[in-house]
Amino acid sequence: MSEKNNLLEIRDLRVEYRSGGRIVHAVNGLDLSIGEGETLGFVGETGAGKTSTALAVLRILPQPLSKVTGGEILFRGKNLLEHDNKTMRQIRGKEIAMIFQDPMTSLDPVKRVSDQIEEMLRLHENLSRKELRERALQMLEVVGIDRNRGNDYPHQFSGGMKQRVVIAMALSCNPALLIADEPTTALDVTIQAQVLELMKKLKEQYRMSMIMITHDLGIVAEICDNVAIMYAGQVVEYGTVREIYRNTAHPYTQALFDSIPSLTEDQEELKMIQGLTPDPTAIPTGCAFHPRCPYATERCAREAPKKIKLSDTHTVRCFRHEESLSGERKSPITDEGTGEKTASEPQNHHSPVKGGRA
Repeated sequence: MSEKNNLLEIRDLRVEYRSGGRIVHAVNGLDLSIGEGETLGFVGETGAGKTSTALAVLRILPQPLSKVTGGEILFRGKNLLEHDNKTMRQIRGKEIAMIFQDPMTSLDPVKRVSDQIEEMLRLHENLSRKELRERALQMLEVVGIDRNRGNDYPHQFSGGMKQRVVIAMALSCNPALLIADEPTTALDVTIQAQVLELMKKLKEQYRMSMIMITHDLGIVAEICDNVAIMYAGQVVEYGTVREIYRNTAHPYTQALFDSIPSLTEDQEELKMIQGLTPDPTAIPTGCAFHPRCPYATERCAREAPKKIKLSDTHTVRCFRHEESLSGERKSPITDEGTGEKTASEPQNHHSPVKGGRA
């Protein structure tokens, strides 16, 4: 997608936390973009830096333990990192909204749910008290909750209903960008599917862009247009859903797919990614994935791979694809990790299960 169409553009973002005299490198030179009306799947293991990136976009990183040490976050062409606090308060909720991981802790337990939606509207809309009340009740109806329940408290709602209330709050001011951080983690599979279907419907209704932060490849296949695979604070592969699922280029992406149980093959045990995620206080030199990568060479241990363009929409950070820089396309990684296929031949990935876990 061309830069002029990007709603959000993140360039070389770096975020650090300081704890016990040590520096945690949470985000390390991240590049990311999302276009108007696009849904981006932001995928990676726990600790990859996905939530830290989202908090940096909204400028709500925990203080004073964390800070942005480099990069730019351009929203509609303007760097959010250069805005003062007053301007950011106007942007949060109005232009960029966020659904946090756990609906159980996202709501104030001593306030009625309609009052909590009204509070969001009061910050950004010039409405009378009666209009605020009516808009809040309308938003409850939008997410499938009877307006008569507006006077209820969070403890009177199920987990799925609480998540619907949180979505109503996030959408109340019709934001241009919605960041959903693991929005279905605390929900069972049936309610998860309902919430995802609701989010798809509302995204189209409000014509907004969305970043779906998740480690669930089934969710990505269900609702996303493009995918960013994150490892150790950096995007290691980016592309359309079809490119990522069919023409996997990075060994880490392949390992994520291999960890999904097959629906067509008998398996005695699940495949795991060898090794552990790197300690963020001591990121490995070179390619951060090299200690766990079956293709790693000495060069991988000493030199960090640069972003390589495989197509107009597909990029990867891996030395195995350097030939593409000179016009010779490196074939995608196969399931076995040894043979090669043509770039147009689909991979034999396990089919993602709707709502399944990666």
